[in-house]
Amino acid sequence: MFVVPALLAAVLTSAPIVGHNVTYAGTKPIQGFLTATPADGGAVHLDVWETQHGKTLVKYDVDMTKLLHMIVVSDDLTDFQHIHPVLHPDGHFTIDVQPHERGLYHVYIDGMPHGIGREVLRFDVPIGGVAAAASRHLHATGATQTAGPYTITLDPVSVPFGEIATIDVTISKNGKIAGDLHPYLGAMAHGVFIGTRDLSYMHAHGMTDDMLAMAAGDCGDSMMAAMPPLPARSTIGGKFSFEILAPAAQPYDFWLQFIGGDTLYTVPFLVTGR
Repeated sequence: MFVVPALLAAVLTSAPIVGHNVTYAGTKPIQGFLTATPADGGAVHLDVWETQHGKTLVKYDVDMTKLLHMIVVSDDLTDFQHIHPVLHPDGHFTIDVQPHERGLYHVYIDGMPHGIGREVLRFDVPIGGVAAAASRHLHATGATQTAGPYTITLDPVSVPFGEIATIDVTISKNGKIAGDLHPYLGAMAHGVFIGTRDLSYMHAHGMTDDMLAMAAGDCGDSMMAAMPPLPARSTIGGKFSFEILAPAAQPYDFWLQFIGGDTLYTVPFLVTGR
């Protein structure tokens, strides 16, 4: 059920919400702020900006074809949205988002302010209600999932925490490796992992064996930043890998996003850090 504007007006406020620094806590003087206000049709208007030494940042480097990746998830982790707000000259990013339920939401922003490097911030936003979920949904999918005509297999679905691990992905169609896959946002695929206990966040990209060999022990971040985005309509292979670093021993809801034919698929999995 979508949230109606009357309910939104009761809980949303133009007072800025301060972001949690997810990735580089304590190492950079970056602060993030977000306001959430009602918009037409039950949508929520998000306005987010970052500051350094009290000054709003206005310039960002392109990362995987976008200036900012925004992940919006409900606290119970049943509603997942990967969206891209618009940057304005004053340094504010804005976008309207349509929540699928009432309650607490978490908004992650993942971008590269120019001259600073990657920053990931999380904002905890009440939408139609302020209470946290009684429990968080676990994607009890096992190692194989289907989406449209595709069968997607992960190996493994359990990884050691605290160290870089590789997850291999195979996408098949009609019993054969899929031959009609295309890059999504400049990468073979995107993967978002969120810790079901501590809300920790990882955003990874599909890589070939050659790309993995070039990775610098940072889950491919530096290598992906250095290489040009893959052309949108090029054809990619149906076998690739993600490098991840699970920070804690817990289950992680994992959303795999890839393009098959002309369709973007978002496929849920559960990956366990052990």
